[in-house]
Formats: sequence, structure tokens, C-alpha cells
Amino acid sequence: MKKSVELYEIVRLIRPVHRRLARAVEAKLNGTGVTVGMRAVMEVLSEAGPLSVPDTARTLFLARQQIQLLMNALEDGEFVARQPNPAHKRSPLFSLSERGHSVFAEIRASENEEIEMICELFSEQDLRSSQQVLCAMLDHFAEYEDDPNRPRPF
Repeated sequence: MKKSVELYEIVRLIRPVHRRLARAVEAKLNGTGVTVGMRAVMEVLSEAGPLSVPDTARTLFLARQQIQLLMNALEDGEFVARQPNPAHKRSPLFSLSERGHSVFAEIRASENEEIEMICELFSEQDLRSSQQVLCAMLDHFAEYEDDPNRPRPF
């Protein structure tokens, strides 16, 4: 089969895989008080440390307003703590609170169990090849990653 047809089939699978992954993550979050969006923000804060809402939005390629709503919910649930931002008086930094670290660690442990199970289906080379294909596609379409508040048409 022609490589372009094979690649297009991968592209076609991305959306349903993404939807099912989101549903699986949502199911794992049941009872935690954390939504899929909140979980994404928690992961960024866990990896990057304290960030402002605009920096978090850029990292997730989402609108600042969306991240503000998620950050507000995380703050209401005491999953994040607000702190002064020396670089910007009106845009505080947010970091995971002790509770946020604990809950996120539990979420990741639960997710890792599922990931370990599915890993049994693939060789290390399969996983490296998949990662290589997806990274190449991200790089190829990088010009479309612009301001999330004013996305350009495809």
C-alpha cells in the first residue's frame, strides 16, 4: 500500500483514539473531583512547576480564558496554590498544592496501570516508530500552531 494512504489512515485514527483516551481518563478521574481539563493543567504544573495562566495556556495550546476557568476550579478544590509572580504583578503564578501533588500522583498511578497493560501489545520498536511518526507530523504542521485565541484556518 502507498505510504501516503497508510499515513492518512493513521491521521484518521487520531480523532477516535483521542476521544476514547479522553473518556478513559474521565472514567479514571471519577470520584477525584478533577475533570479531564483540570488534569491536563495539573500535569503541566507537575512537570513545569509554577506557571501563570497565560504560560499554562501556551503550553496546552488553549485559550487563556479556558485555562483561567480550569485554574479557578483547581484553586476552589485546593489542588493549586496561588503565589506572587515577580515578572508580572497582575498575573500570579500557580503551583500544585500538597493536596494537588497527592491527588495527581494517585491519578498517574492509576493511569500507569492501564498503560502497562496495553504496552504488552507492542514491542519497543513499535512504540519508538509510532512516536517518530507523530513527532514528524507535529513538526511538519508546526506552522499552524499560532495564537490559540486567534487560530488560523487549516
